[in-house]
Amino acid sequence: MIFRLVLASVRQRPARSLLLLVGYALGVGVTIALLSIGGALVAQARDQQLVGGGDLVVLPAGIDLETLKTGGVSSMFFTVDQAPFLYREVLTSPRFGQDVEAVAPWIEDELVYLEHEGALVPASAGGVIPSVAERLGAGPTVVDGSWEDLPVDRSWMSPTDRQLYADMDALHLPTGEAVGDSTWAEWHYFNVRLPDDGWLYLTYMLAGALPDGRWGGRMLATLVRPGEEERVFETIVEPAEVTFAAGAPDLRIGASSVVLETAGTYRLTADIPDEGEAGRLRLDLEVKAATRRYMPPLDVGGGAFPSGYAVPMLDGRATGTICAAGRCVELNAARTYHDHNWGTWSRVTWDWGQAHLGDVSVLYGGVAREDGVSGSRFLYLADDLGFGGVYPIREIEIDWGPAGPRAISVHAGTGRDSLRLDVGIRHRRATDVPIAELERTARFYQMRGDASLTGRLRGGPIAVTGDGFFETWTREGSDPGAGPF
Repeated sequence: MIFRLVLASVRQRPARSLLLLVGYALGVGVTIALLSIGGALVAQARDQQLVGGGDLVVLPAGIDLETLKTGGVSSMFFTVDQAPFLYREVLTSPRFGQDVEAVAPWIEDELVYLEHEGALVPASAGGVIPSVAERLGAGPTVVDGSWEDLPVDRSWMSPTDRQLYADMDALHLPTGEAVGDSTWAEWHYFNVRLPDDGWLYLTYMLAGALPDGRWGGRMLATLVRPGEEERVFETIVEPAEVTFAAGAPDLRIGASSVVLETAGTYRLTADIPDEGEAGRLRLDLEVKAATRRYMPPLDVGGGAFPSGYAVPMLDGRATGTICAAGRCVELNAARTYHDHNWGTWSRVTWDWGQAHLGDVSVLYGGVAREDGVSGSRFLYLADDLGFGGVYPIREIEIDWGPAGPRAISVHAGTGRDSLRLDVGIRHRRATDVPIAELERTARFYQMRGDASLTGRLRGGPIAVTGDGFFETWTREGSDPGAGPF
């Protein structure tokens, strides 16, 4: 019956029937084509011989897999930020080692230029690490010669301690808009716990402009002991007595120095006069990591202004001697923290804190400028398995008292993880910092306190306690809640 109706419709309206048939055919054809393309993309994504092969694909921010495969304009000159860190501390770390069989870094169709007979010839180049590419099932068939890892491949995957810290802790020269900026400064910072529950802040600083000339050095130290007044040590060293090289961590400032030794340990020496009375601080320490907890170099200025930050040692140990005011203290594996800052510092302030909470190390921070521009604010976790997570900070609350901060609460997290770091301040030190161009004084607080981390981490509850050190700023005479400037 239906067939007879169709024939009747075709005889009566042949043109309309043909148009309807063509329309249906086009719709079905397009559907079949889209399904075929989607199936091919799924198959290619699973093909280890193509870019993006594997079960998990890590792509540069803002780019898609198909763009990489087709060589679109946006695929040129791409980078995966922190690729070595992702490889070592996330994808192949002990935390995920049982779940990940192989990880193969891959560069495909990178545009390069080769010089040939005096002319530049464009060429397409790629690269993989042979051993891991073979484990992923993506190795080529070698018909002649050898195809094996080079020393640079092995050091990229598993550097020695010295290679790791030399790369992470390297000194810099200003570039771009920072060139010629007199506020450029860079420093190695160490925080050492003493056996009597005291502590030492120690800073080796390179400064773009100092009273004695450009690229001078400054040594700063604060020694705090229970029941005693703080002692501040400081000296400025002229450029002729400062030795450093961009791309290496070693730094000599007069009689004081930071040296990265062959085994990946730091040798710290210092000889700094007392700020207020006759006396000196002298020390000779060996500092090494107790666990491989670190944070790689980051641009915490968010591109708005130069501000770099790295934490080579969240959990270090110091052994050696510290002498001050005729009294020496012997350290044996004293808990030590080490970070490294560089950038321009005109009207720039920060919130910062680091705490040792049982088996977890916590770090939080963020920088801001007087004009309201701020970089990223984050809370970073690490433990004995390495990297534990990084979370955006939603809010930092400070409870202000007459003498300064009394408590700090940091709220961070995203998705299923929500974390709260609560700090009760036990000791604070305030330093007034004149800001000539604003005719104001900013007050800088260095604090020590007890801390607790609570909330949910990786879908489960967390509740750990410990202690740490913290910093913040406010403008003298202003409402503390209004911020530093």
